[in-house]
Amino acid sequence: ARLRMANIAQTVNVLQAMLLTDGEHLVRTPTYHVFEMNRGHHDAAALTVHVVDQDTERQIGDALLDTLSLSASVKDGTVLLSVSNLDAERDLALDVDLRGGGIGPVTARLLTADALHSHNTAGEPDAVAPRPFDGVKAIDGGLRVELPAHSFATITAPLSR
Repeated sequence: ARLRMANIAQTVNVLQAMLLTDGEHLVRTPTYHVFEMNRGHHDAAALTVHVVDQDTERQIGDALLDTLSLSASVKDGTVLLSVSNLDAERDLALDVDLRGGGIGPVTARLLTADALHSHNTAGEPDAVAPRPFDGVKAIDGGLRVELPAHSFATITAPLSR
């Protein structure tokens, strides 16, 4: 599997912009934060990811949506996992098996808000902004991730053997 990466054609004051202006205010959007949180994948080696035994498909109208997106890479001895829970209503519990590898102390960040339609404005510029995330626990051979509905997280840890 390859990392899924995105390019953004226009960055300011357009649909899905990274930045919005409101008079003299400049507001970072959730899109900005996702790009920033994923920057550790740049120039990193992709790690193969297999999703097994996860009930992450949901019927939305006539389509079946896979609500889990997971990417992993390694760079300079540090692993980076990016995990999205696209389900608007259900939390997601995910066990990550490191296949014999070990890791050191985990650092995690979460991007979400209490309400699905929350957004950043000049008056509330951090309504949706990355925050430290404590929903990652070490388990035998890997990690358990408890990801809230409609959220995105990055998890970093040094590799050990």
